[in-house]
Amino acid sequence: MEIRKAVREDSEFVGWTVLTALDMDTSDLAAAKATCAEDFGIYSWKNAVIAVENGKPIGCIVSYAGDNYKEMRDFTWPKMWKDLDWDAVQQMTPETEPGEYYLDSLAILPEGRGRGLGKKLIEAAIKNGEAQGYRQFMLLVDIDKPRLHDYYSQIGFEDCGKINFFDHLYDKMKLIK
Repeated sequence: MEIRKAVREDSEFVGWTVLTALDMDTSDLAAAKATCAEDFGIYSWKNAVIAVENGKPIGCIVSYAGDNYKEMRDFTWPKMWKDLDWDAVQQMTPETEPGEYYLDSLAILPEGRGRGLGKKLIEAAIKNGEAQGYRQFMLLVDIDKPRLHDYYSQIGFEDCGKINFFDHLYDKMKLIK
């Protein structure tokens, strides 16, 4: 198995990762693929790390610095979701803030699960953030997914509050390096 930075040709898998992490339908990946093929934006292929086995992507994590989150969000989300209520989006608490490195989306195909791949992808994302000078790593965990909360806790992430995001409550977790 190889862990590597994504390339533009991975855009469809990056899109699948984002939609899967959000528990959204992945049957039509056209908008996600096009959005992830951009050089800029939250879900850009440039923000992704891919796990590859036998030449096939089996896992991915999308992560980025929170320093220009709103600019990236405002570039990305209209391309992904045409029907968003932009007034509501502008009023939402951001997922991440300046000075943080944010682990946004992580997904692994079923055949890759249970082998420590998620942890390897998280470690690769953290390493990317550290290389950019970040020491504070953040992520959100759906409060309805306590197993995920426990998983991130075992890796070293700690609770640092709750956030209401798209009318759903999440635990915000941080890791300081």
